[in-house]
Amino acid sequence: MIRSAMIAPAVSSVFVGTLLFFGCGSSTATSTELPTEPDGGDNDASVDLTPDAGPDLCAELSIPKIPFSTAEGGTRFGALAGDFTVHDVNGESWHFAERWTGCESYVFFVNLPKYNDKLFETAPDMLLKSGPKNVHYFFLSDAADEAARTTFAKTMATRLEKAFSAKGVSKADKAWWSARFHFVTDRATQVGSVGAMLTDYLAYAKSASSVVDLGDRGKASPPRPTVFGIDRAQHWDSGDSLSQYVASTDNSILGMAAFLPHFYNYRAELEGRLANEPETTIVPIIPTTTTTQRLFTETVTLPDASALASFDTLDIDVVVDCREQNPFACSEWDRIANVHLCVDGAACAHRVEIGRWITPYWRRGRQHYLLEASPMLGLLRAGGPTTFFVSFGPEWERPTVWDVAVSLRLRKTGEQKASHAERAFIGGTFNADYNASQTAFTFTPPEGTKRVELVTLLTGHGQDESTNCAEWCDHRHTFTINGAALPTIRYDRDAIGSRYGCAERASLGVIPGQYGNWAQSRAYWCPGMAVQPIRTDVTSRVTVGKENTLSYAASYSTEASIPAGNGNIDLTTYVVYYR
Repeated sequence: MIRSAMIAPAVSSVFVGTLLFFGCGSSTATSTELPTEPDGGDNDASVDLTPDAGPDLCAELSIPKIPFSTAEGGTRFGALAGDFTVHDVNGESWHFAERWTGCESYVFFVNLPKYNDKLFETAPDMLLKSGPKNVHYFFLSDAADEAARTTFAKTMATRLEKAFSAKGVSKADKAWWSARFHFVTDRATQVGSVGAMLTDYLAYAKSASSVVDLGDRGKASPPRPTVFGIDRAQHWDSGDSLSQYVASTDNSILGMAAFLPHFYNYRAELEGRLANEPETTIVPIIPTTTTTQRLFTETVTLPDASALASFDTLDIDVVVDCREQNPFACSEWDRIANVHLCVDGAACAHRVEIGRWITPYWRRGRQHYLLEASPMLGLLRAGGPTTFFVSFGPEWERPTVWDVAVSLRLRKTGEQKASHAERAFIGGTFNADYNASQTAFTFTPPEGTKRVELVTLLTGHGQDESTNCAEWCDHRHTFTINGAALPTIRYDRDAIGSRYGCAERASLGVIPGQYGNWAQSRAYWCPGMAVQPIRTDVTSRVTVGKENTLSYAASYSTEASIPAGNGNIDLTTYVVYYR
C-alpha cells in the first residue's frame, strides 16, 4: 500500500540519514515578479557568448536563446551563477561562458567522500534516456587527493560507457550525450563560481544558525550539496532529494536528476511566454510580498464591466519562492492551495473556487504555476471592486518564510467568451454516502448562448486503509444531462501510483527533488503542480432557453458501490455559458 509521505528529519540536531545523502540544492531564479536575490548581482549586464563554431543547438531544438550575463554573480541558491572552467579526465577544458549557448541547463553531481559514495554506485541510465537534449551533466569530487578525484572521474566515465552499451544507444545519441557528460578532475570546491557556491554552502551547513527547529519532531540540519544545477536563466537551482519516495534505495536514484532540466525547460518556456504575451492586462491580487502568511483575503479593482466584456482569456499566475538555504524550513506537505472568488464581497463568508494547485513537499526555490481559468470569466463579468481569497495551504501548518505573488492575466485571443457560470457540484468524503449527497442541478442557458460547457476542478485526497482512496485509487466521475450520460471522467494516463508518473510531468511543471513521495502518480494531481480544469462541451446535450437537469455520481473503479472510507474528493463543477 503506497502512502503519501515525506522524508521526515530524524529527531536530532544533525540531519544525516541514509535517505537524505542523495540530495541538496535550491531552485530559485529571478523573474520580473520577484525581487532580485540580494547577492545575485545586477542581471542587466549581458553579452551574447554563443559559440560561433558548430551547429546552432538552439535553432535545432527550436529553443529561444538567453544571453550570458557577465554581471556579478552570487553564491546563494537563486543567485546568478558566475563563470567557471573545469578540466575533464581526458585533459580537456570546458569554459562556462565560452560554451554558453543560451538554451541549455547544467546539472552537477558532487561526490563527498565517505558521505554519498553509494549514490554514485546507482545507475546513470536515466540521465541519457529520460533527460532532455539541452542539458550538460558534470561529475565532480571534493576529495583532497588528485589521484582519488581522477579515479572517481574515470570510474563514472566507464559506468556511462557501460550504460551506452547496455541500453543499445545509437551512435548518433552516443555522440550527442558523450559531449554533454563531463567527468571533472578539479576539486569541486576549487572550480570557479561552482567552488565558491559549494564552499559558502558547506560553511553555512556547519553553522548553528542553519538548523531548523521542527518542534516535537526534532531539529534538522541542511543536507549536503550532492546535486544542484544552473537553469536556463543562469541561476543556481536545486537538486534537493534524488529519492523518488521515502526510504528509496532504488538503483535508479542517480538518474532521478534527469527530471531537473525538464523543469528548467518548463520554467524558462513559461516565463518567456508570459514576458512576450501581447496586450495582456495584469491585475495583481497579491503583489510580490515576503511573508509567513498562508491565507489572504484581498479586494482588487478589476476593469469595469464594459472593459471586461472584451476579454475572452484568463490565467491565474502564481509564484511561490522559498529562499531558505535549509529545505526543511520550507513547507513540508503536499497541500491543496487555491484561489477563490468571494461571492459576498469583502466579508468573504461565501466563496467559490476558481483555481487550484498542489504544494510540493519540502523544496527550496521558486515554483511557478499558471492556472487556466478562462471559464471563470463568467463569474467576473461585473468587474470593479472584487474580493479574492487565496490559500497557500492550511493556516495551522508550521510557518514558512516565502515570497508570493498572485495575479490575473486577461487577454483577447478571439475565443468564445464565457458570459456566465453557475456552480453545480462540490465533492466531499468519498464513502458509501457520497452520491446521495449530490443533488441534481437544474439550469437554463439564456437565449443567445452559443456554447455550454461543464468545467471541473478535480483531485482525490486521503487514504483509506482498505482502498487507499482517494489519493491513490481509481475513482471515476459521471455527469448526466437530461437523462443521457456523458463519457465518464477517469484517470486514463499512467496507472495511479506508477513509479515515475509525476516525475515525468516535470516538463509540465512538477518541481523535482521534493523530500517525500513526489514521483508517483496521484488521482488527478501531482505534488508541486497546477490542477488544470477538465472542460467538456455539452452544447449538443442542452436546450437553450429551457430548463435542463444535470446529475452527477462517482464510482470506485468499475464497482457499483463506493466502499466505506474517509478519503476526500475535492471537486468543484461549473456550468458555463458562452456567447
